[in-house]
Amino acid sequence: MRSLNTLVLAILLSLSTVSCAEESEVENTQVVAKTAVIENIQEVNEVSAEAIPTPEVVEVAKPAGPVQTIQTAIVKLNQLTTVATYSPQLIGRLIQTEVAPLFDFDHIASEIALVSNLRLGYEEQAYFVTKIKQNIITSLLSRLTQTRSTSFAFISARPIMGGSISVKLKVNGYYSYGMFLDLIFHQTADQSWKIADIVLNNDSLINYYQKMVLIKLRRYGVYGMLGRL
Repeated sequence: MRSLNTLVLAILLSLSTVSCAEESEVENTQVVAKTAVIENIQEVNEVSAEAIPTPEVVEVAKPAGPVQTIQTAIVKLNQLTTVATYSPQLIGRLIQTEVAPLFDFDHIASEIALVSNLRLGYEEQAYFVTKIKQNIITSLLSRLTQTRSTSFAFISARPIMGGSISVKLKVNGYYSYGMFLDLIFHQTADQSWKIADIVLNNDSLINYYQKMVLIKLRRYGVYGMLGRL
């Protein structure tokens, strides 16, 4: 009887050992599986983080204020007169690259066309703006090369109707007593400040071209006027 009990006890102990071994193996398998899953998740996260670029912080430059714009315009105009003295060949290029961007030619052309109720298509309007720009630049080039001692001096600045600013300059070199002109600066849709008109001897640039366009329009029609600008 005792030997039978001993045999049964031995069998139970062996079964318990096998069960523990199996449970331990299962636990080890589960741990390995969990570890593999965690490692895979980490790898996926690392790859995803590398695949998604870090957004760059882009600083948007603020448009120059009216004071800075006016100062820049006067400096560039005086640079042109200096270049005209030493290298007249370069002045045309500098007007195109340095002075032309100071003007809002689209606004100027729109104001010129307004008085004659001129309605142009897209291509005609683009051509009209280009011709007005060329005329203004050619006129400016002609004036600056007439004398070798031109310079611009700031006199005053004052706000005018519509939120624009009128800047009075003295132009030295044309007459013994100098000549005065007003640059009208206005704020564009992108919040920058540009020259929208020039007033000389109480006659503005826009008024001059309005009269000229109106006369040519009456004589030659729309396309005749465009061809004769």
